[in-house]
Amino acid sequence: MLRVYGSRISYFTGKLEAYLRYRGLAYTLLPTYAHAREVARGTGSTQMPAMQLEDGRWASDTTPLLAWLDARDGSPSIYPDEPALRFVALLVEDHADEWLWRPAMHYRWSYRLDRDHASGLLTDEQTARTRLPRALKRRAIVRRQRGGFVERDGVSARTRVHVESSYRTALDQLEAILARRRFLLGDAPSIADFGMMGPMLRHFGQDPTPSDLMRSRAPGVYAWVARVWNTKAADRATEWIGAIDAPLAALLREIGETHLVQLRENAVAVAAGRPRFDQEIQGIRYADLPTGRYRVHCLEVLRRAWAAMDEGTREGLAPLLVGPGASVLWDETTPLGSGYDAEGRAPFNRARNVFDKDVRARRS
Repeated sequence: MLRVYGSRISYFTGKLEAYLRYRGLAYTLLPTYAHAREVARGTGSTQMPAMQLEDGRWASDTTPLLAWLDARDGSPSIYPDEPALRFVALLVEDHADEWLWRPAMHYRWSYRLDRDHASGLLTDEQTARTRLPRALKRRAIVRRQRGGFVERDGVSARTRVHVESSYRTALDQLEAILARRRFLLGDAPSIADFGMMGPMLRHFGQDPTPSDLMRSRAPGVYAWVARVWNTKAADRATEWIGAIDAPLAALLREIGETHLVQLRENAVAVAAGRPRFDQEIQGIRYADLPTGRYRVHCLEVLRRAWAAMDEGTREGLAPLLVGPGASVLWDETTPLGSGYDAEGRAPFNRARNVFDKDVRARRS
């Protein structure tokens, strides 16, 4: 049986669990911090989730981990065969992983009801072996998570409205897509669906404040979360959409205006050796954000996927990739060089925290 080290309210643990359930792969879920030493020895980090395979090997980082599992067990695959749609699926996954992270953490740790819920659960689940008063452990978790992943990641009185609008926009765009089909790209879940399960399942779909908003504003998304969680792989080929339609194109525009701008500005700052950077997203300035070589790696992966498509496919897809950040996918004037997974061993390489400095809390 697979051993998954994470949390039942963890963003990326939920993404991995949704895929394991889809494939019918048996696993046991264990708390990361109760096993922190062995997880760190196995993967190089205590980020959630980590997974130990039946043969004893350790793996981490859900993006390459799902790709590896799918290559091993995946029939039908969660990756579309058609090159342009496959690229779109990878881009949506990255957007869900790295852009929607900020509003997800904001809702969890900025609102009292949500942080009371999360801190209580994480205290009981992850720190049972720590001999400190429960109230003190809860306060420490809130201080670490709110300080490290909300305030120090650019959420302020100036940006809060925009951060929350990113979630509402995601709800509206997914609702429009799901009004046309059962899953984001066809009649079965793709890597885009599993990527979106990260924020939509364990944060937006479970935390009190954003889940109330999801049920009232986007009930189709709420139903889709349960559908992905409960769907099992079928013994038949997946029918993917034949073309990128208007609702999906709207999501791509949002990605070009938000996530790809952030990837570009982070990469420029890392190349210049700066530990912090500023960015302007949809007219809103985010100041003093922490840099991360891991997100440079994310951009490297997307660029390689873009370059792997033939010229005709790229020319057909480029007009749908608009917004001030979209050109970072093909414009090589933005310097890259993450130094991460140089040997191409992921998900069996040594893990790296999402931020390089200043933010020391682990992702949950």
